[in-house]
Amino acid sequence: MSKAGIYYTTILFLTIFSTTALGQSTRRLVKDFDHDLKKDTVYINSDTKTLVCKLSGQKFKKIESQKIWKLNFGNTLVALKDGFEFWNDYGRSGFISTFAYNKKEKKMQLVKMKQTDYEISGTYSGENGGTSVVDLLTNKYTAHFRVLRNKKIVELPVINRIMIFPKTYLENFSDDINFDYEEKCVALYNQYQAKK
Repeated sequence: MSKAGIYYTTILFLTIFSTTALGQSTRRLVKDFDHDLKKDTVYINSDTKTLVCKLSGQKFKKIESQKIWKLNFGNTLVALKDGFEFWNDYGRSGFISTFAYNKKEKKMQLVKMKQTDYEISGTYSGENGGTSVVDLLTNKYTAHFRVLRNKKIVELPVINRIMIFPKTYLENFSDDINFDYEEKCVALYNQYQAKK
């Protein structure tokens, strides 16, 4: 098996394992997000291409995100101890947006974004790509990229940066922020892969 094949198999295994280990994966979650011992609900509405949340602390008022323009078939919700993840997968790339309840604002807040891109250069051979994560509470960004050099896959040095995004709650979330994040990742990748 090639290195790229081993890499994809490892990613698939870790994805399945993490989904099983961390919580249920579904298009609707019923869980106490606002910590008042009453069940709240979050779900993906495929018709309107939005995330919808109903919190008991808000008297189950319907809170809806902005449109998720590129809502793909690989979308799901994963329950976490302190919130949930929204996975929007495009096959060779995808985003995981993590939401947690903000006690002060009494809203579901976007607190982290993860991105996987198996092929940043667009050739889809699996040789140029990587993963990254940004913590939106600390603005800390970390990326692991690789590049093909002299017919060998080379891991680039880990990138650690500060990356700032506007404070985002579920009601003003759309995938625009994910694609803004991707654009910043590609710019950093291009900067680092050009170094010899």
